[in-house]
Amino acid sequence: MGKKKTSARQRASIKSTRSKKTARKIKTGMGVDTYDPTEALLDEDRIGRAIWECLKNGDSEGVIEIIQIHLEAYNKTQLAKEAHLPKTTLYHSFRSKNPTIRTLAKLVHACV
Repeated sequence: MGKKKTSARQRASIKSTRSKKTARKIKTGMGVDTYDPTEALLDEDRIGRAIWECLKNGDSEGVIEIIQIHLEAYNKTQLAKEAHLPKTTLYHSFRSKNPTIRTLAKLVHACV
């Protein structure tokens, strides 16, 4: 087999064309509303309904995930101070996915 020739000319790659970020502008009066997901995560009624639905379905991990997501919307350092819990307890309780009811009650009480 003979040697394959390579082209001396460089080709444009996909990365180089995507690196140029262009700002998208939305025209005024188009009826586009802003959406803040943090607002939905802090809605106690929505969180309560989601927890109740998980409990009806027997999904205990889902309950912990919902509470974890709800608490992530808060400032964790401030939340730990208000709940009178060490920050390590707050972080480790959700890392192991097995917080005690007492820990969950303190965290939820601090959010209210």
